[in-house]
Amino acid sequence: MSKPEGVMEKSEEKFTGSAGVDMERLMKELGQARRFHLGNYVLLALTVFVAALYATNYVFLAADVPYRCVVPECEASNSSEYSPGWLAAALPPGNIESRCSRRAPLDPQLPCQEGTAFAHEVTTCDHWLYQANNTIVSEFNLACQEWKRTLVGTVHNIGMLISLPIFGYISDRWGRKRALILSSTLVGAIGSLKAFSISYEMYITVELLETIAGASVFPAAYILTIELLGQDKRVLTTAFLGIMLVLGGLAFALLAKTFQYWRTFILAAYPPSLLFILYIYLLPESIRWLLSKGRKEEAVEIIINAAKMNKVTLSDETMKQLTEEKVKPVEKKDEKPEEGLWIQVFHSPIIMTRLAICSWWWITCTFVFYGLAINSVSLAGDKYTNYMLVVSVEVIAVVTNALVLDRIGRKRTLLSAYTVCGIACVAIPFVPKTMAWLATLLYLLGKVAITQAFSGVYMYTSELFPTHARHSLLGFCSMVGRIGSIVAPQMPLLAIYVEWLPSVLFGAAALVAGALMLTTPETLNTRLPDTIREAELISRKPEPLPPKEQHQMTTRP
Repeated sequence: MSKPEGVMEKSEEKFTGSAGVDMERLMKELGQARRFHLGNYVLLALTVFVAALYATNYVFLAADVPYRCVVPECEASNSSEYSPGWLAAALPPGNIESRCSRRAPLDPQLPCQEGTAFAHEVTTCDHWLYQANNTIVSEFNLACQEWKRTLVGTVHNIGMLISLPIFGYISDRWGRKRALILSSTLVGAIGSLKAFSISYEMYITVELLETIAGASVFPAAYILTIELLGQDKRVLTTAFLGIMLVLGGLAFALLAKTFQYWRTFILAAYPPSLLFILYIYLLPESIRWLLSKGRKEEAVEIIINAAKMNKVTLSDETMKQLTEEKVKPVEKKDEKPEEGLWIQVFHSPIIMTRLAICSWWWITCTFVFYGLAINSVSLAGDKYTNYMLVVSVEVIAVVTNALVLDRIGRKRTLLSAYTVCGIACVAIPFVPKTMAWLATLLYLLGKVAITQAFSGVYMYTSELFPTHARHSLLGFCSMVGRIGSIVAPQMPLLAIYVEWLPSVLFGAAALVAGALMLTTPETLNTRLPDTIREAELISRKPEPLPPKEQHQMTTRP
């Protein structure tokens, strides 16, 4: 599954007590697994499921296809015979050389056939014959321009970087529901235009616009989901949406295998997203967001409707809070302006060091996570099956994190995940070609481990920074982390020249991240720091909290 940035930062917003309403009590009284909630879970799950169809679409749409030079002395430019008997002698050895250069027959007057002698000198090709016509490589004649193919993935991830602040502002300013509907429908409308691309330049432009529009579907759906729940259910929410991403990834591979021609796939996958416009009438706005914006009447209307659907009766205290017309605003003590915040950060060597370390964790997670997903199609065997295997094993990581993060701690979990991933990736190049099954097993093990690290680093990073700086510092780590996902699509290009190097780079990055994990404190059962001073004093051996407070801390997303 693809891991969207900017999610955890928003989940840190505190809505409890908005407009004088005790949100935790309200959520518990409404129930969290009844008709109103389950209906909304289904609606939100559909958006996440569909979003997974587009998250790494370039893996198949811009996939490499076998091609070779056309030898004009031996065949017509429109020839369809890909492997004639004389071909081996006409092409020089080597992966790049055999695709981008050719040899001429010594006697052009004789018809080319098996055994025909060719010159030793090579010339650059100007025409190519493609074995298949399923991707944009053959459609836009991208032979021997590998950088153009891999650039599609890089542009896709740049679009994600641009999308997050835009839709984050829309979500905070005009509502979670509007951000979700806008992103869900725009990705279908803009993405469908790719099917009508007449050039590479048009395709890559639409790819950028599509990603800017649709990359924020998951963050918006995530926020709406956790705002339907009490604080103690947010870990389950993360696991639930993570599984929906896995199911969407599996559906993506099956759909790509069914509709292998890239234009047909786009027309089958993207237009259904336009139906999310109906969510204007089907999906309610976030109650917490409405109350935080002072739109109490709209929130109360949704709450009363939810109570009726769930067949529950709200307590007198809750009804009193909902019907109060005048609410005193909550004053924030010792709140400092943004400029003062960053000055404090710059003046704290501990926080600055921690910020640099956390940024490397994020870069590593995005680099290895997306890199392994992209390179999965190059494994031995059917590329669609390989992709489904790589995606499906993410369920193991999601379930494992839910079981161990609150038991053995953040540091041990993440240290183990980074180390296992690093060792697995570094070992892959040393596996003999005759043991392809072992290489695939190591690949899947690395994918499980980095998925576990990616999921856990959200929580751990949030607990290392003080409350009044957490949103800004998490946002910084998230933005810097996009460097990894932008570089990852270039790894197939690097593999053409040095086949083993991408896997070693993945492993080395993970091992360095694991080593850096030893320099930061454990945060399990510690109080979330409110100030920079408190963050600096986080103990490596924290004192246990009371059971009730400990439960609240360990269930933070």
